[in-house]
Amino acid sequence: MLTVFEAVILGIVQGVAEWLPISSEGMTSLLMINVFGKTLAEALPISIWLHTGTLLSAAIYFRKDVTEILKDIPQYVKNLSSGASEEQPVITFLIVSTMLTGLIGLPLIILATGAEDISGKMATAFIGLLLIFTGVLQISASKKMTRKEQPSLSDSLVTGIAQGFAALPGVSRSGITVSSLLLRNFDASQALKLSFLMSIPAVLVADVGVAAMGMLTIDANSLLALLFAFVFGIVTIDAFIKIARKFDFAIFCIALGLLSLLAYFL
Repeated sequence: MLTVFEAVILGIVQGVAEWLPISSEGMTSLLMINVFGKTLAEALPISIWLHTGTLLSAAIYFRKDVTEILKDIPQYVKNLSSGASEEQPVITFLIVSTMLTGLIGLPLIILATGAEDISGKMATAFIGLLLIFTGVLQISASKKMTRKEQPSLSDSLVTGIAQGFAALPGVSRSGITVSSLLLRNFDASQALKLSFLMSIPAVLVADVGVAAMGMLTIDANSLLALLFAFVFGIVTIDAFIKIARKFDFAIFCIALGLLSLLAYFL
């Protein structure tokens, strides 16, 4: 499925791009379609698989939060059984958002991977349009005043739906979820944390879905790609989270999208 060279390059790109609101899936898909000669149907499952590496990076970086959530799950289940008031809103947020992500994202993955007749140029143009959409959404979100810190059920619904559409290459998962949380009046730091915590169960669900549908063959080179995504994710996550708080990547998203659209006409 992948050569050693392709696996290394794709793993590096995924590890670096995942933390920025520029669609790592779009970047790796564009690379596979335009440089490595793969179709959109071939590229999308690989792009989803690469997220497993950065999932592990996020789990390690946010290990204290992940450990706390895991410790709270038994009490959360007990509260649900007894009808007691909710004390772990983040767990509800992750459960509801992940369910909605799966309901929306998996059909979109099936639709995209079944589009065998889509040319590389057409796929590139489509990804370009979605990159422009992501950039515009980020600009809109950046104008909101942020105040909220704890997620509600409505936040879970909105962000889960938004994350589901990130199954489309070109829609940045981090970009669209952080933008959605900012639009919901969240503090920027909390929005980043919730976005990356959301990625852990969402990627697991996507991996299970892709594997169950037989879209992905795991071999030595695919594992190598995952390793490079993990290593570069660990190395870059802290620095890029700090950069993402200060730098406006919306313009980069829009510029890359316009270049992708231009490529369709050349």
